[in-house]
Amino acid sequence: MTEANSGTAPTQPTEHDWERANTALIAKSLAELCYEEVLVAEQVTPGKYRVALASGAHYEFAARETIWTWLDIDCASVQRSYNGQRTAAVDAAQFFVDAGEDLALSAATLGNLLHETANTLAADTALLESRRGITAGALAKLPDEKLQCLLDGHPKAIVNKGRIGWGAGEFAHYGTESGAGVGLVWLAVKPGVAVFGNHRDWDFACLLEQSMDKSELQRLARGCRSHGITWDEYLPLPVHPWQWERHIRHNYGGMIALGQIRYLGIFGDEYLPQVSLRTLSNLKRPAALHLKLPLTVLNTSCYRGIPGQYMACGPALSQWMQALCEEDPQLKMRETGVMQEVAGIHVPHPHHEQVAGTPYRYREMLGVTWRESPVSHCGTGERCLMAGALLQCDDHGRSVAGALIESSGLGPRDWLQNLFDRVVVPLYHLLCRYGVGLVAHGQNLTLVLRNDVVNGVLLKDFQGDLRLAEGHFPERDGLPPSADRVLSRLPAAHLTHDLYTGHFVSVLRYLSAQLERETGLEELDFYRSLAGVLRRYQEEARSNWPDMDERFASFDIFRPAMERVCINRVRLQQGYDDTGERPVPAIGTPLENPLWLADHQPSEQGF
Repeated sequence: MTEANSGTAPTQPTEHDWERANTALIAKSLAELCYEEVLVAEQVTPGKYRVALASGAHYEFAARETIWTWLDIDCASVQRSYNGQRTAAVDAAQFFVDAGEDLALSAATLGNLLHETANTLAADTALLESRRGITAGALAKLPDEKLQCLLDGHPKAIVNKGRIGWGAGEFAHYGTESGAGVGLVWLAVKPGVAVFGNHRDWDFACLLEQSMDKSELQRLARGCRSHGITWDEYLPLPVHPWQWERHIRHNYGGMIALGQIRYLGIFGDEYLPQVSLRTLSNLKRPAALHLKLPLTVLNTSCYRGIPGQYMACGPALSQWMQALCEEDPQLKMRETGVMQEVAGIHVPHPHHEQVAGTPYRYREMLGVTWRESPVSHCGTGERCLMAGALLQCDDHGRSVAGALIESSGLGPRDWLQNLFDRVVVPLYHLLCRYGVGLVAHGQNLTLVLRNDVVNGVLLKDFQGDLRLAEGHFPERDGLPPSADRVLSRLPAAHLTHDLYTGHFVSVLRYLSAQLERETGLEELDFYRSLAGVLRRYQEEARSNWPDMDERFASFDIFRPAMERVCINRVRLQQGYDDTGERPVPAIGTPLENPLWLADHQPSEQGF
């Protein structure tokens, strides 16, 4: 879809919003690229830093170095100097041009980075307009699916809304920040050309009912009859309308011509894109199943397709995970749950599947995962919130986390004790007891709140974000064979990083800095509280399972140093060429572990 046929006039950002979005992106890029050791920040005076670039430009700013050696930069302070002239830094694209040599960017990589920068700024200015005047307290009260449309998004990826492949019309109609509903294309697919699996309680007739009311089901049935289609011979497959037009109609043209794939039309409820773009929630019925659909756009370092190898095992794997949550005493008492993947379909491309090393995006174009909505898990007096939303700030710099703490009536330490006990402990327990590692970043965890206090957590996204520790763990002997065959097995130290990097670095790194600014809770006390919660859990676990000491030693979350995992560096180094596999993060110099520091530095407040 182009702007010309979108039916709406293009919106233009104000100069004020444009400068705010650019300055924020420059500050974020400086902070992350210095953290990843691609750029070097020199401290000029206490609290003042300079990044000198080979181009002759340099950037100066005020910042506080956090416990992670990450610079918490005051956006309003960032200035650019070049040829003796100093100005406010309000041009993010110019920053990347200035830093191109230091980042070792080829001309092609820099060109694509500037493309992603332009797209990210377009989305960021739209968000500034949408959030204008909404306080952190009001943001914190929004339903989760509505709040996701107002979030800044991935805090680590510097150009996190690059969406290469989309234009202004697609941003306006299908972007998360649009807040607009999307009608879905429905196909009928012959089972013989698909890989699929479903929970026994969810046949495909039930899945259709989650997306359509009675009148739409009747309209679909009439369309099927007119084409001679019955659900005894075909599987129903929803497709994002952009994906259908841009990739499926031509790439799967042969299968369509042979009748292996049949086009039915647009039917059913509209869906709201969530912050990950490819996950959609039912706009009319929030408790209905979510849909995860492939979108072959390049965003936050990879194409947002859906790998097919997990489709057959996804329902059984998530059912097994839910059983652990219900039967394991540590998980049950903390009300840990799973947003189960109840069904999935993947249609491999008949030719790309024969080509070893074909770009992975061509192997992930057509499929769907049906997944439980977090709303369906909330009991009376409970509501849900994506963990990444805690970091979102309003125009005055107040965060959703700060607003929840204030409205809960608890102090910051007590509120955080609940967060750590109900979120971090279950992740750590799954790791140590079962050898199950989850990449638990802010999108993969949904908090269940009661009276604005974290009461439990819901886990999701097991397709590639769940890995197993090497070695024998008797506790996971009940793992479904279909999952056992496809899940990756990694050394214990690697899986420790799924918790440390996936959650501590990707969520807590920003939360601890924000709450120090907002509440005065020092970062060392933040991590001392986390360490205390984990130590108490270890004592509980030892009393139930005497063999846990060996597990805690294998998954040593308290060791003095941890590896520094860098996601932006690998994108800059690898460039934008097609690859057969998704990018793998790079490793920098070790980080001093805040949990180790919390154990070894005395508290001045007696905490």
